[in-house]
Amino acid sequence: MDSKGCLEPMPLLVSAIELSLGVVCDFKPESLKVIETEINRVYPIGNEPMLSTIISYGVYLGEVFVRNVPGASWGPYTGDDLLDLDIRIDRKEHSFVGYPLKRVLDFWFDRSLALSVYYQMNLDMLDGVIQPEASSA
Repeated sequence: MDSKGCLEPMPLLVSAIELSLGVVCDFKPESLKVIETEINRVYPIGNEPMLSTIISYGVYLGEVFVRNVPGASWGPYTGDDLLDLDIRIDRKEHSFVGYPLKRVLDFWFDRSLALSVYYQMNLDMLDGVIQPEASSA
């Protein structure tokens, strides 16, 4: 199954977010802060998430990239693990592969890993504003 097949239920996933948090999901980057605030309000730290909840928020985070960042797209889905569903952004000098569902799972257990910061940090790296850490050899 390709990533498009995985994303077919997106309207239902977004509706689930809107119903559970009482917010409107407009896929704008600013909405990520609202979602973070509401997750903190509705789901206390230590609350074990259901996989469907992580999928809903992760697909939303990925779609914020896809709808707002030129060149962003969902990567091919191998069918092994939904948490491996990725987004890809290619620019002349930089490229990015991100795992929005994994990022939401990280945020769930460590609220300092803000989704809005993740979004902006990756844009800044793509634009050369900040440099990625050099890998140690």
